[in-house]
Amino acid sequence: MWDEYRWIVVVGAFLAVFTAYGIGANDLANAFGSSVGSKALTVKQAVVIAAVFEFLGAFLLGSHVTDTVRGKIAKIEFFYDAPEIYMYGMLCVIAATGLWLLIATYFELPVSTTHSAIGGVVGFTLASRGGEAVVWAERSDDFPFFKGIGAIVFSWVFSPVACAILAGFFFFTTRFFVLKHENSYERSFWAFPVLVTVAVFVNVFFILNKGAKSIDSIKNMDISEAAWISVVVAVGCGIVAILLAKFVLKRLVERDLAARAAAIEAAKAAKAEGKPEAEEDAEDKPRSRMQSLFKAVSRGVDQDLHAVVDEDDNVGGVHSSTVVYDNKTEESFKYLQVFTAICDSFAHGANDVANSVGPFAGLYVVYKLERLEKKTEAIKNDMYWILALGGIGIVLGLATYGYVIMRAIGVKLTKITPSRGFAIELGSALVVALGSRYGIPLSTTHCQVGATIGVGMLEGIKGVNWMIVPKIVIGWVITLIVAGFTTALLFSQAAYAPSMFGVRDVNHYRLYITNYAEDFSVRAEALATTTASCGASSSTDADGNTTWTFTDAQCKAIYDGAVEAKALAQRYVDFQATQHQSPDDLGRLLCRVNNVLEAIYARFGSGNFATSTYGTTPTGIGARVFDTSSNNAFCAAAGL
Repeated sequence: MWDEYRWIVVVGAFLAVFTAYGIGANDLANAFGSSVGSKALTVKQAVVIAAVFEFLGAFLLGSHVTDTVRGKIAKIEFFYDAPEIYMYGMLCVIAATGLWLLIATYFELPVSTTHSAIGGVVGFTLASRGGEAVVWAERSDDFPFFKGIGAIVFSWVFSPVACAILAGFFFFTTRFFVLKHENSYERSFWAFPVLVTVAVFVNVFFILNKGAKSIDSIKNMDISEAAWISVVVAVGCGIVAILLAKFVLKRLVERDLAARAAAIEAAKAAKAEGKPEAEEDAEDKPRSRMQSLFKAVSRGVDQDLHAVVDEDDNVGGVHSSTVVYDNKTEESFKYLQVFTAICDSFAHGANDVANSVGPFAGLYVVYKLERLEKKTEAIKNDMYWILALGGIGIVLGLATYGYVIMRAIGVKLTKITPSRGFAIELGSALVVALGSRYGIPLSTTHCQVGATIGVGMLEGIKGVNWMIVPKIVIGWVITLIVAGFTTALLFSQAAYAPSMFGVRDVNHYRLYITNYAEDFSVRAEALATTTASCGASSSTDADGNTTWTFTDAQCKAIYDGAVEAKALAQRYVDFQATQHQSPDDLGRLLCRVNNVLEAIYARFGSGNFATSTYGTTPTGIGARVFDTSSNNAFCAAAGL
């Protein structure tokens, strides 16, 4: 393990939870927005479902999808020479993604976690390796026939439009065959098995093609085989749904309707008698610190998301212009929407949890192996606790801050009822399933918003709150930019700043080079002055300076070059005098040493010098060092 970079792993673990919190507050919240907006689920029930099925999806399938974001946007081979730089870059991606998700949540912007992480990867890649290391728009054999950033820009238009069309079609069909008829309540029970079959097919197909695609037993499964398995499972569930609709569902609906009517009557009676609400009465009682803390933590699940209908004229206008169908029929669709919410939660855990822990898994691989790997299989056993970090953060984010996005998507954008919510979730899931099959990096957020708008538009232009749509679209576009810029800023602040480790290592290398050059120069000088055939003689002036003369011109060249190289080396060793040396300084010194080597070869021959001075003839890398012809070419090209 790379112990000197352990701090990156520790900080990265905390940031992964922080980012997961943001995913829960934004990404997962918009997935549950239609269910909570239609009142099929309360916020508390959504949190419970997420706590169970997000974890199941993440633990059963999530470990197989953590390689997607980092592998298809940045060319990982560009970082093979500096894995520690890649590791720090992933740390910056995690931090920037979490920060942007929370900022977007505060401004009620449902943004894409996937695109946030991708923007972060692009940002640090540009800052560290330039545009060549980014996959901008490479050609592909599959639709949309290119991949990389270009495919993401394409998805900004494709996914919301496709989801709007499909979700609108599902609701239009449901409205035509069920909701508009006088016996819609009875028809809903006949439609229930059919809709369950379609929902199961879409979700199973989605899981087989994306979440579980890397599992050994099904990774080679083609689309036709996955479709047949999905059909078999869906038909089986449809048969079970027939029995449930006939013997269970109708009783549950009638029980819920009776309970709701009783609750309404009780509230009216209490109001008529002037009794205080339980919540108001509780406010007057002193609370312990633990109770106060619990109330602060539970504030998110206690929010009344539908209060904005009465407080905001635009939202109220949208809701009042929407057709309300038979209450009993809508109640029967509630259970169908709860079922699709469970499926969506499982799929979200299998695929989107990786957005928080994927970059962390990438840096953890480098920390553990001290090298880069394209896959995270090397830490397969560690993925469970890594996924647990993501799961904990996501559930906390949904429970404490998810109400903001759930209100924006489920209440403010359009009026959602259980029948509409089911169509929204089914249309969104189908497009995501198809996108995953063809490798299009679709965002579940974009799909959910597009599907919601598509269903709302069936009520006419007044069925959608168009005041907030431009803000949402702008949020989608700037997500890549903000996440990329923030990551690049965080990365550059550290990567291009003076480094204690860097200064230490550079000084160590500088000392090694200069000491080697000085030692070599002393040996070369001695060779020229002590070799009898060189005809060396010396004279010393009054100041003690020694001057050497040679009868052999080649020996004089050796001596003069050695003196020059030694003077350069001694000057570079003096840190106080130089303080900074550019790579050209060391290159100039090595080129002077090369000149001396060349002169020695010309006078004595390489074998003679190597054996007499160092004891053995250089081989391997040493032979390359003593290859003066290639060294001469380098020095000439560099102007040294």
